[in-house]
Amino acid sequence: METLEKGKRPKKRLSQQLQCPTGEEGRELAQSMFESNKGMILDSLFSLKIKEKNRILELGPGNGAHLPLLFGRASGLKYFGLDVSKDMEDEAKKNNESFITDNRALFAHYDGESIPYVHNFFDRILTVNTIYFWERPKAFLNELHRVLKWDGICVITFVEGNFMKKLPFVDDSFELFDISRFAKLVLETPFKNVDVQTRYERVRSKAGEIVDREFLVATLQKSPIEPEQA
Repeated sequence: METLEKGKRPKKRLSQQLQCPTGEEGRELAQSMFESNKGMILDSLFSLKIKEKNRILELGPGNGAHLPLLFGRASGLKYFGLDVSKDMEDEAKKNNESFITDNRALFAHYDGESIPYVHNFFDRILTVNTIYFWERPKAFLNELHRVLKWDGICVITFVEGNFMKKLPFVDDSFELFDISRFAKLVLETPFKNVDVQTRYERVRSKAGEIVDREFLVATLQKSPIEPEQA
């Protein structure tokens, strides 16, 4: 994300593209985001504790350039990517044609709120740097809980709020979270087991200096037993 500070896009337009990348500018931005957020993605994949034959959902996969990293973690995986950007859906399909042909990956467009899958469908859920744009965070977490299998794992990764505030493209359209605020949000949902880890990575600031960017990797687990069976 830090590399975006160097861009010359107007602040408002950049924030809109981050929320829903479109057109050629959106495609360029998606590739830039993949390169700058690769460390966050790798941390997230590690935290997912992926196992063979897991069914994995990702919200906001962008151009899907990271899928080889995911499929390299276990065999027999089934991946489902949902994005609010139709252009990103198309770009991800183009970049992952072989995975789609092999029936290992499926990409689709959605409204950012309702997940078009049945209850208890996924073993793992992943989303990186999308929480800032959730229209109704509590309702969306409930939706993630609904489609996650019992004992499933959901990883939500995002840049810490105080660091985000320092970035020139961050405006009022971003919903920012620190550990405390995120933990309080999760307590309002059915998720019971929550672990939030702070990570740091070296990135180059707008001034050309190397700084430590702070981001959070939140691991949420759905209870291993349905409430009525507990």
